Amino acid sequence: MNIFLIGMMGAGKTYWAQRIADKLQSDWIDLDQMIEKETSMTIKEIFETNGEEFFRQKERDVLHTLSAIKNIVIATGGGTPCFHNNMEWMNENGITIWIDEPLHVLLKRLLPEKQNRPLIQNLSDDELTIFLSDKMEERKLYYSKAQHHVSGEKISLQDFETIFAKYV
Repeated sequence: MNIFLIGMMGAGKTYWAQRIADKLQSDWIDLDQMIEKETSMTIKEIFETNGEEFFRQKERDVLHTLSAIKNIVIATGGGTPCFHNNMEWMNENGITIWIDEPLHVLLKRLLPEKQNRPLIQNLSDDELTIFLSDKMEERKLYYSKAQHHVSGEKISLQDFETIFAKYV
């Protein structure tokens, strides 16, 4: 079964995908990296040249190609669950886990890399705080549809192992 990691940008989806895959002795992918490979453009370039609507459609298309791959851990983009019924599709095609980090943790991680993130690259630090707070509230509706939820400042591999034990 595939494992889909969802959550805000900066929540650690790619970090945890790698660790979970190592633990389960499976492969992992980052959905944004797959989109970049398929389009031969960075996410930032896609947003700048084709806009968010194009990106979200491409994201959905690439996500759906994953149904042909089994036993893989997928780090999705922060907005992936919020468009094109992606959350429902992921729930039907694997295990979904919402990684829910507090706002101050997200800020600490995202401030140094703002320039690489199209949705936040032009925001001041204060604007970033407001943006993330608003996005967290807006996306909670979608994220809460995940089958599992891990949260807190000290998320560990054991949190995920507890979830996987239910499927053995």
